[in-house]
Amino acid sequence: MPYLRFATGDRLRLDGEEMPGVVVSVEVEGENSVESLPREGRAGDVHVLRGYRDFRVRLTLRLAGPDPLAEARKLQAKFAMSKTEPLRVVHPHLAARGVEKALFARLVTREEGGEEGLDAVLELIQTEPREALKEANAAEEARLQGAMGQGPVAGPPKEGAQAKRNPPQEPKPPRYVEAFVQGQQSALGLVGGGR
Repeated sequence: MPYLRFATGDRLRLDGEEMPGVVVSVEVEGENSVESLPREGRAGDVHVLRGYRDFRVRLTLRLAGPDPLAEARKLQAKFAMSKTEPLRVVHPHLAARGVEKALFARLVTREEGGEEGLDAVLELIQTEPREALKEANAAEEARLQGAMGQGPVAGPPKEGAQAKRNPPQEPKPPRYVEAFVQGQQSALGLVGGGR
């Protein structure tokens, strides 16, 4: 798997090859996927968490060599070849946010009036190869299957266990009802009624 190593204030290195431009800033963006649903007859919306989106990484590069347009072409050619292949990214900021692998998502170049050179924004999106996800899911499934045969498992009680712990009892009516059924008219006095 190709790797992308860089440091802020230094050049990008793609598989050890130095790329054009100097990394000016690194931005890592991650957010939850939230759906807003209107409430009927009430003000405001209900916000429902639907999951999370993969991290987006934006690297701002300054292309200020003798020929910035040639540097932009070289950058475009290199990353155009790696559009479908994940890159292993190596940078302390990205490691702190948990981004290890990413795909090339987009390249934006910007030319400012009155300034020499170009700015380039290289955008990467976090990814995990499908094979790794399949392996992780299979390992998790095997771990869960192995745990099912060992020791107690949380869940509903087995048939009859509840009955053994709490034997059924006849419900008893209140005292005033028992007295009334036995023919005592003064049973109302037990509940504060009658004289």
